[in-house]
Amino acid sequence: MICYSGFSGDIRLVAGTDASFSKQSDTTHGAVCIFSFPDLELVEQRTATVRLQFPYVSGLLTFREGPVLLKCFEKIQNIPDVIIFDGQGIMHPRGMGIATHLGILLDAPTIGFAKSHLYGIFKEPAGARGSYEHVKDRDDKIIGACLRTRDNIKPVFVSPGHRIDLPASIDIVLKCCSKFRIPEPLRRADRLSKQIKKHILQKHS
Repeated sequence: MICYSGFSGDIRLVAGTDASFSKQSDTTHGAVCIFSFPDLELVEQRTATVRLQFPYVSGLLTFREGPVLLKCFEKIQNIPDVIIFDGQGIMHPRGMGIATHLGILLDAPTIGFAKSHLYGIFKEPAGARGSYEHVKDRDDKIIGACLRTRDNIKPVFVSPGHRIDLPASIDIVLKCCSKFRIPEPLRRADRLSKQIKKHILQKHS
């Protein structure tokens, strides 16, 4: 159990989310994996599949992934204290990436985690794990961080989504990256969504 300033409550459970798309069947497959925190033991995982209804538009990820992820959250029994999304939080041209958008809809503390840069100005952080540089918008406002989660490995981009601040977001992400560049809840959700897609494609082939 860990309590952060800027975060109202203790953190016992952290969720990761991801979605995979199937061009053959025009469907999207979502997964939510919930882990204990900070020891990172899998507590629960849920999946869903829905018909894809929105085309790819850069910066509008919520409209493609949101419906299937919300379906996953409807099924969960263990309510996470924080959710990490594979996408942006406030570090977004509109100030509202998928982590912010779904955080508002779910009324939950959320963190945006992205493997590549979308928006903002930053400098490369030092090479050691835990090093980071702030990402700022055109008005010099801090909107996130370029963070090194492993020594001398390509950095990632972390930003608050909803009901959480940047220092807590960085610390939670680092604590969830015990062995890999990607937080374990996100890694598990990514793998699970791909497994569900493969299973359904084989079932209908």
